[in-house]
Amino acid sequence: GNGNSMFRIQSGTGLISRGQLPLDREAGASHMLEVEAYNSDLGSMRSTVRVIVYVEDANDEAPVFTQQQYNRLGLRETAGIGTSVIVVRATDRDTGDGGAVAYSIVSGADNKFEIDVSTGLVTTLDYLDYETKTSYLMNVSATDQTPPFHRSFCSVYVTLLNELDEAVAFSSPAYEAALPENIATGTEVVQVQAHSADNLNQITYRFDPDTAPPALALFRIDSVTGRITVTGLLDREKGDFYMLTVVADDGGPKKDSTVVSITILDENDNSPEFDITSDLSVDVREDTPPGRRVAVVLGRDRDAGRNGLVNFTLVAGNVKEAFEIRTINNTYGEVYIVRPLDREAIDRYLLTVRATDNGSPPRRTDSGLTINVLDVNDNPPVIQNPGRYNVSINENVGGGTAVMRVQATDRDIGSNGMLSYYITQGNEDLTFRMDRVTGEVVTRPSPPDRERQQFYQLSVTVEDDGTPALSVRHQTLH
Repeated sequence: GNGNSMFRIQSGTGLISRGQLPLDREAGASHMLEVEAYNSDLGSMRSTVRVIVYVEDANDEAPVFTQQQYNRLGLRETAGIGTSVIVVRATDRDTGDGGAVAYSIVSGADNKFEIDVSTGLVTTLDYLDYETKTSYLMNVSATDQTPPFHRSFCSVYVTLLNELDEAVAFSSPAYEAALPENIATGTEVVQVQAHSADNLNQITYRFDPDTAPPALALFRIDSVTGRITVTGLLDREKGDFYMLTVVADDGGPKKDSTVVSITILDENDNSPEFDITSDLSVDVREDTPPGRRVAVVLGRDRDAGRNGLVNFTLVAGNVKEAFEIRTINNTYGEVYIVRPLDREAIDRYLLTVRATDNGSPPRRTDSGLTINVLDVNDNPPVIQNPGRYNVSINENVGGGTAVMRVQATDRDIGSNGMLSYYITQGNEDLTFRMDRVTGEVVTRPSPPDRERQQFYQLSVTVEDDGTPALSVRHQTLH
């Protein structure tokens, strides 16, 4: 049983000892020796005994991995913490602690992976992100558990699978644009841009369905380029501000949205308009003093800024510049008298009021304003014949005989121009009577008597019906 002379024995003492070759438990854990004892004459008197030598293990073997490199290709980047990645395995031919293997990750894990010290199972320790790192090359060791602690190494290569797990993000959280109204359809407003770190699918753009319908009717977005263009007629007077919500989507669960604010700039495309509350016709007494306000017009312009500021002027009908108009707050036009009025000269003014905005070029609108001059009793009656009336009549004429007629006029109208005639002196005996309305002088039933009185000098007064009344006095001879 002593193959390879692993052992030797002293012939005289029977002491068995090791030979020159080293023992190797892994090659042979026990050796069965047969020892023979005999006397010195080498006779037939012999005896044998079986000696079994057990070789105790020493930690002289290093762990050996089943592979020098383990690969896990296409690990999902969305794998949760604790996900199994791969199992490495190393064996050690020693026994006991010398053959027990403990695993550890030496480098390359970046705190993303851990290994079970006993089983060699590699699992995720933290969330993975393809966009941060696409692969990991780890150095893994296997160490036996008794001195002198032999150690072996292998590599573990893990690649990640890119998934749609990254949020789509716009390059700007908000976009702003300003457009003049009446701009042509098809004009580009702004281009929105979004990106995704996944970079797997084409990003598409669309308006959020909750966007206000008026905005959706005026703008469209290219689903591929993100360009927003005008599709309808922009009218600042109908809407001066629009807010569009744009959604970017790459098919993943994490969409993004941004807000596009569009301000519509004003153009001078509206003419001033006169309000229905404006005075169209007013009555003014002719004795109204200069400086008095007599009418107010109200003008509005739907444009904004300077384009909506209105100024008023009188462009026609202002005979002898009797009136002026003053603009108040670019909204009101107040008409004032600047010269004395005289109804007898002009009893009606047909003014043309012009409202002009401050745009470039300006726009204007005309409106009529009628000023009726009301009569004031400022004219006394005027007797047509300013000289004396000399009339002769026969005595004893019958009552009601026409003697003469006084005629007068009054430039005033209405009651101010209604005249009344009176004999105010010289008719003490009541020989004559004067018609109050016609001014005709006739005899009374008691005939004139030359012998009693042959000459009459009558004073006639003509009075209008105004308040206060104006009158004129005239004398005549008979």
